[in-house]
Amino acid sequence: MIKINSVTKKYDDFTAVENINIEIQDTSVFALTGFNGSGKTTLLNICAGVVKATSGEVLLDGNDAFDNDKERKNLFYISDNMFFPPTSTIKSGAKFYAKYYDNFSYDIFNAILGIFGLDEKLTIKSLSKGMKKQVQLAIGFAAKPKYLLIDETFDGLDPHKKELLKKLILEYINETNASIIIASHNLQEVSDICDHVAILNGKNVILNCAIEDVSEKFRKVLVTFKNEVTENDLAHINYHRMKLSGKSAMIIVCGNVENEIEKLEKMGVKSLESERLTLEEVFIEETEAASENEKIKSIFKK
Repeated sequence: MIKINSVTKKYDDFTAVENINIEIQDTSVFALTGFNGSGKTTLLNICAGVVKATSGEVLLDGNDAFDNDKERKNLFYISDNMFFPPTSTIKSGAKFYAKYYDNFSYDIFNAILGIFGLDEKLTIKSLSKGMKKQVQLAIGFAAKPKYLLIDETFDGLDPHKKELLKKLILEYINETNASIIIASHNLQEVSDICDHVAILNGKNVILNCAIEDVSEKFRKVLVTFKNEVTENDLAHINYHRMKLSGKSAMIIVCGNVENEIEKLEKMGVKSLESERLTLEEVFIEETEAASENEKIKSIFKK
């Protein structure tokens, strides 16, 4: 288990993450998502033990992750700027990391290279961004870590390679009972394979729950009342956002959504329909991007 306990990281006057508390269970695919600059990479760096938190701690199976070589042998971190010696080929790059990971499997490494269609003789500096990511993934899986951390997981991969990676992740979990943390701003990719998600916004966790529970946090309700209603009439409803037009309303209810829908039904309605939100829609609501959309619409109006 990885436990992130009250982690804050400051760089001079800038706070990258603040008071983060997350638990990543064993045999889990955990998604860490948020806008670019929301603190995902900082948090991964702290989890990997390469950056020290200003306060708080990250525990790997109960032991502090920072500068802990013994525990970090159970963890492999695929960062966006993973280090390779300057003249490395794909093959020599793998050997560089194999020196550190006792259980490194060249069979796994070569098999994944084959799946991705990569030649081990190519120099890493000659590769495209997507090809470098594929080499990093092959090395990461071949190291056979208990914890695999992947920053910007799908960045640079074409649709076919993304599907291959998803299958590799799920198969690796099934065979090893490992845990994988994937950081990504691609919410569709995250929702496809993860069982848990934490959304960072700025420096805080604004949502942390099982993927299957995400749609229970909010519900979009389209309702037509028998009479016109105002915001005051709906003041007793727990909602995140609302649009009114005469007798009609679009309301994003939150909290105990079934209870809020029941309240609306008691107000005298002609029709009412409710829809679950996708992870992407929840992300928009939680990060208040919906209100930004309204600001954008007004920019070009005369």
